[in-house]
Amino acid sequence: MDIKEKAQIGLSVLGIAISVYLTIAHYITALPVVCPTVGVIDCGTVLSSSYSVIFGIPSSSLGIVFFAIFIALLLYKKHELALYWNAIGFVMLIYFWYAEYTLGKICLYCTALHIIVIVLLVSMLLGEHKK
Repeated sequence: MDIKEKAQIGLSVLGIAISVYLTIAHYITALPVVCPTVGVIDCGTVLSSSYSVIFGIPSSSLGIVFFAIFIALLLYKKHELALYWNAIGFVMLIYFWYAEYTLGKICLYCTALHIIVIVLLVSMLLGEHKK
Protein backbone atom coordinates (compact mmCIF):
# COMPACT_ATOMS: atom_id res chain seq x y z
CA MET A 1 0.00 0.00 0.00
CA ASP A 2 1.48 3.31 -1.07
CA ILE A 3 1.32 6.66 0.71
CA LYS A 4 -1.59 7.86 -1.45
CA GLU A 5 -3.73 4.87 -0.50
CA LYS A 6 -2.85 5.34 3.17
CA ALA A 7 -3.89 8.99 2.94
CA GLN A 8 -7.13 8.03 1.17
CA ILE A 9 -7.92 5.49 3.89
CA GLY A 10 -7.07 8.06 6.58
CA LEU A 11 -9.40 10.62 5.01
CA SER A 12 -12.11 7.98 4.70
CA VAL A 13 -11.74 7.07 8.38
CA LEU A 14 -12.11 10.77 9.20
CA GLY A 15 -15.22 10.82 6.98
CA ILE A 16 -16.63 7.85 8.90
CA ALA A 17 -15.90 9.54 12.23
CA ILE A 18 -17.69 12.75 11.22
CA SER A 19 -20.59 10.76 9.79
CA VAL A 20 -20.90 8.67 12.98
CA TYR A 21 -20.97 11.86 15.06
CA LEU A 22 -23.70 13.37 12.87
CA THR A 23 -25.70 10.12 12.90
CA ILE A 24 -25.56 9.96 16.70
CA ALA A 25 -26.64 13.60 16.85
CA HIS A 26 -29.54 12.77 14.52
CA TYR A 27 -30.89 10.02 16.74
CA ILE A 28 -30.02 11.56 20.12
CA THR A 29 -31.56 14.99 19.81
CA ALA A 30 -30.41 15.83 23.35
CA LEU A 31 -26.87 15.82 21.96
CA PRO A 32 -26.36 19.27 20.45
CA VAL A 33 -24.14 19.50 17.40
CA VAL A 34 -21.17 21.67 18.26
CA CYS A 35 -21.27 24.21 15.46
CA PRO A 36 -21.46 27.99 15.33
CA THR A 37 -24.73 29.55 14.26
CA VAL A 38 -23.39 32.76 12.79
CA GLY A 39 -24.85 34.10 9.57
CA VAL A 40 -25.07 31.38 6.97
CA ILE A 41 -23.23 28.84 9.12
CA ASP A 42 -25.85 26.79 10.95
CA CYS A 43 -25.38 23.03 11.16
CA GLY A 44 -28.56 22.59 13.19
CA THR A 45 -30.77 23.99 10.44
CA VAL A 46 -29.11 21.87 7.75
CA LEU A 47 -29.06 18.68 9.81
CA SER A 48 -32.68 19.00 10.91
CA SER A 49 -34.00 19.84 7.45
CA SER A 50 -35.92 17.46 5.24
CA TYR A 51 -32.84 17.28 3.00
CA SER A 52 -30.88 15.51 5.73
CA VAL A 53 -32.95 12.32 5.38
CA ILE A 54 -33.05 10.28 2.18
CA PHE A 55 -35.68 7.53 1.95
CA GLY A 56 -36.01 7.65 5.73
CA ILE A 57 -32.26 7.23 6.27
CA PRO A 58 -30.13 10.04 7.71
CA SER A 59 -27.68 11.14 5.04
CA SER A 60 -24.91 10.89 7.63
CA SER A 61 -25.60 7.14 7.87
CA LEU A 62 -25.17 6.95 4.12
CA GLY A 63 -21.83 8.70 4.62
CA ILE A 64 -20.69 5.90 6.92
CA VAL A 65 -21.58 3.34 4.26
CA PHE A 66 -20.00 5.40 1.48
CA PHE A 67 -16.63 5.74 3.20
CA ALA A 68 -16.60 2.13 4.45
CA ILE A 69 -17.21 0.79 0.94
CA PHE A 70 -14.53 3.10 -0.44
CA ILE A 71 -12.02 1.75 2.10
CA ALA A 72 -12.98 -1.84 1.23
CA LEU A 73 -12.51 -1.17 -2.48
CA LEU A 74 -9.06 0.26 -1.82
CA LEU A 75 -8.04 -2.62 0.44
CA TYR A 76 -9.15 -5.15 -2.17
CA LYS A 77 -7.25 -3.20 -4.87
CA LYS A 78 -10.43 -2.42 -6.82
CA HIS A 79 -9.17 1.02 -7.81
CA GLU A 80 -11.35 1.44 -10.88
CA LEU A 81 -14.46 0.60 -8.86
CA ALA A 82 -13.26 2.94 -6.11
CA LEU A 83 -13.01 5.72 -8.69
CA TYR A 84 -16.55 5.09 -9.94
CA TRP A 85 -17.84 4.81 -6.37
CA ASN A 86 -16.24 8.14 -5.54
CA ALA A 87 -17.75 9.70 -8.66
CA ILE A 88 -21.17 8.61 -7.40
CA GLY A 89 -20.33 10.28 -4.08
CA PHE A 90 -19.47 13.46 -5.96
CA VAL A 91 -22.82 13.40 -7.76
CA MET A 92 -24.50 13.13 -4.36
CA LEU A 93 -22.61 16.25 -3.32
CA ILE A 94 -24.56 18.18 -5.92
CA TYR A 95 -27.75 17.25 -4.06
CA PHE A 96 -26.25 18.35 -0.74
CA TRP A 97 -24.95 21.62 -2.21
CA TYR A 98 -28.42 22.26 -3.62
CA ALA A 99 -29.91 21.58 -0.18
CA GLU A 100 -27.58 24.04 1.54
CA TYR A 101 -28.20 26.63 -1.18
CA THR A 102 -31.96 26.21 -0.83
CA LEU A 103 -31.78 26.49 2.96
CA GLY A 104 -29.40 29.44 2.77
CA LYS A 105 -27.30 27.72 5.44
CA ILE A 106 -24.01 25.82 5.50
CA CYS A 107 -23.09 22.95 7.79
CA LEU A 108 -19.37 22.93 8.61
CA TYR A 109 -19.34 19.18 9.23
CA CYS A 110 -21.06 18.61 5.90
CA THR A 111 -18.54 20.89 4.21
CA ALA A 112 -15.70 18.87 5.74
CA LEU A 113 -17.26 15.71 4.30
CA HIS A 114 -17.69 17.40 0.91
CA ILE A 115 -14.02 18.38 0.90
CA ILE A 116 -12.99 14.83 1.79
CA VAL A 117 -15.03 13.40 -1.10
CA ILE A 118 -13.56 15.94 -3.53
CA VAL A 119 -9.98 15.29 -2.36
CA LEU A 120 -10.52 11.53 -2.67
CA LEU A 121 -11.96 11.91 -6.17
CA VAL A 122 -9.13 14.18 -7.32
CA SER A 123 -6.54 11.82 -5.85
CA MET A 124 -8.16 8.91 -7.68
CA LEU A 125 -8.27 10.84 -10.95
CA LEU A 126 -4.63 11.90 -10.64
CA GLY A 127 -3.67 8.29 -10.09
CA GLU A 128 -5.50 7.15 -13.22
CA HIS A 129 -3.14 8.83 -15.69
CA LYS A 130 -0.18 6.85 -14.33
CA LYS A 131 -1.58 3.52 -15.49
